[in-house]
Amino acid sequence: MRVNFSAADAVKRLRVLKVGLTSHITFVLVTLTSAAAVLFCGFAWLASVKVDDISLRRQADFVGQGLEEQIKALPREQDSVTKWDDAFLYAKQRNHEWLLDNVGRWTSQYFGHDRTYIFDDSNRLMFAFRDGTDAMPPRLGSDDGEEMTALAGEMRAALAESAAKPGAAPLGQLSQVRTIMIGNRPAIISARPMLPSSTRMQIEPGQEFIAVSVKFIDGKVAENIAHYARLEGLRFALVKGPDERAQVPVASHDGGTIGYLVWPPIRPGFMLLKQIAPAGLGCLVILITAVFWLGRGLHRTSLTLLDSQAELTHHRNHLEEMVADRTAEIERQREELDRLLAHERHVNALQRQFVAMASHEFRTPLAIIDAAAQRLCRSTANVSGDYVREKAGVIRSAVVRMVGLMESILASGRLETGQITLKCSEGDLKALLAECCERQRPLSRSHVLHLDIEPIPDRLTFDRSAMEQVFTNLISNAVKYSPHAGDIHIRARADEKTVEISVADSGIGIDAEDLPKLFQPYFRARSATGIAGTGIGLNVVKQVVELHGGRVEVRSELGKGTVFTILLPIERLSQGQQFAA
Repeated sequence: MRVNFSAADAVKRLRVLKVGLTSHITFVLVTLTSAAAVLFCGFAWLASVKVDDISLRRQADFVGQGLEEQIKALPREQDSVTKWDDAFLYAKQRNHEWLLDNVGRWTSQYFGHDRTYIFDDSNRLMFAFRDGTDAMPPRLGSDDGEEMTALAGEMRAALAESAAKPGAAPLGQLSQVRTIMIGNRPAIISARPMLPSSTRMQIEPGQEFIAVSVKFIDGKVAENIAHYARLEGLRFALVKGPDERAQVPVASHDGGTIGYLVWPPIRPGFMLLKQIAPAGLGCLVILITAVFWLGRGLHRTSLTLLDSQAELTHHRNHLEEMVADRTAEIERQREELDRLLAHERHVNALQRQFVAMASHEFRTPLAIIDAAAQRLCRSTANVSGDYVREKAGVIRSAVVRMVGLMESILASGRLETGQITLKCSEGDLKALLAECCERQRPLSRSHVLHLDIEPIPDRLTFDRSAMEQVFTNLISNAVKYSPHAGDIHIRARADEKTVEISVADSGIGIDAEDLPKLFQPYFRARSATGIAGTGIGLNVVKQVVELHGGRVEVRSELGKGTVFTILLPIERLSQGQQFAA
């Protein structure tokens, strides 16, 4: 009994010792992991600071280069109007209109110069173009008069010095460029002499005209610098910005500073650190948790419990997946049954509608036949041959209408059951189309059929009976749905690949919403209300044309008419094959 107690106590102590050891190991691992994470975060922060410093220095360099490029660009842009025979000549002649179009407006619209002045050989202002407006009479602005006059004088002094010094740079290369404040706006100003570009004209020293251009840095120039430095929000400020690294001083010609180009600093290191911080913290939490569970995993019982839990979770997930799959299958079957039921209801409705329309269609020609027959029966005496022929024609027209309706119904039924086979033979499609038009003319004498079908090839391979149904349906529809528009146009054109036949009317037209459903069996457009029809003719047209390898297109506008176009492939119509539906 005592031995058993000692053994049990030893087991208990060993278990407690094992748990304590496991907890200690877990604590050490978590502490080391946290320390490593803190060090990694510190190194990441230092790296981001270094990257930001380098990036801000590069941004400042690019802004400085952009500003320098804009300063250098101004005299280069002036070169297009100051070294030019015409500019030199018209300036001497003081041709104001020419200078306005070719100097003032040109430099303003093409180079973005805000102001342009021209001083004559006596250093008097002879031309001024400020802020897109011609200043007449020429006058300097109240904010830039002294600077412009002084700069022109400096340019004239430099010209005199260069002319007196042997081996000096050519006069055409001289320029005076400054960055100054005009009012409260920073500007780049440049002065250049106006000289002839060829040796045909000569100029005496001291007789040069001086052109002065002004570009404000807070306008288009700032946008160009921002574009050059790939920065957004760059602007000019009179005082320093909040971050001295995100600004470049704008120096004046006397060595002072007139302001600063500032911009919102781009800090890629901080941005990257900000983006990865949530993920990094999440990874740190996951890492510490993993280390903790790794330490806990040293305990055999925990492993057993975790394995059991994982197995139970797996079975539960498997059962949930099975239930979800079965539920999804049941839902899919229910949706399919709902779809089939809706389709069946739709088909039943269409069939009821078709039966009603077909009954009406059959009743009308039968009534015509009966009426004509009764008149013949009552007219037993003094009946002329013309009268008999007229009534016989009425009867025959009604019979033809019934036969056509019956053929359309039978053709639609054969197409739906897949029992129709085209019996193609070589024939004249153009003649068939003309025959269909001739048969239609006596049935509607108030309509005129205009035919332009000469481009159709003389010999093609097609099913004569089927294509006769197509043309008859399209022409009769054009007549039926244009009761007050007598002109029906049947046109054709052909190329190497396709024969195109169109039937156009100026009738009631079709709603745009009904066009996609127009070729469905038994469907009738809303605009056809009150006009007899079964809704199967266009379905037969579409299927017959597609059996011939072609397609049917329709264009219509309500109240303006409809155009049906049949496109048949030449290659298919030349094969002479039979095609089954």
